[in-house]
Amino acid sequence: MHNAPAPEHRRGPGALGNCEGALMLEELDVLEARRLADLAEDAQKVRGRLLQGVRAADLGEPSPARGTHNPGATLPLEGVLAETPEYRALRGAVERLPHEIRAKLWVTTQIGRGDLTINDSEGALEAAELLRDEELLANMLAEADLHDCLRKGLFVLGETTLPGDGG
Repeated sequence: MHNAPAPEHRRGPGALGNCEGALMLEELDVLEARRLADLAEDAQKVRGRLLQGVRAADLGEPSPARGTHNPGATLPLEGVLAETPEYRALRGAVERLPHEIRAKLWVTTQIGRGDLTINDSEGALEAAELLRDEELLANMLAEADLHDCLRKGLFVLGETTLPGDGG
């Protein structure tokens, strides 16, 4: 039953059931993606606290013409947070994933960032499976907005809810 298309109530705007050859996430993949997104959000909050009060000029960013601007949002998690418990928890969670799930979540991240579409996902997954575990790990941890990319990717793939989530 894990390979069946998502029920109608679970489909986002780019639902899997509508795209032949699209990335198929099993329930375990979705649960892992959600868990990594939560861990990445925790790590990003720590990064935000560490960078609070740092001037944009100190980060090499020009002042924005208007609107809000967070120059620290583009800094990858790896450098700033390497020794924080939140980052170590995220890194450990990604390291413990089997290669197949890590590759799927990397593709989900790329979809969430807008670099891939659902129609690109099958070829991207084949390419991701050829990457070494260290490359997938580095690519995922270098994503400054990993939590947003994972959540957006899940939404695009139609995995917004699971049975028992309610709603």
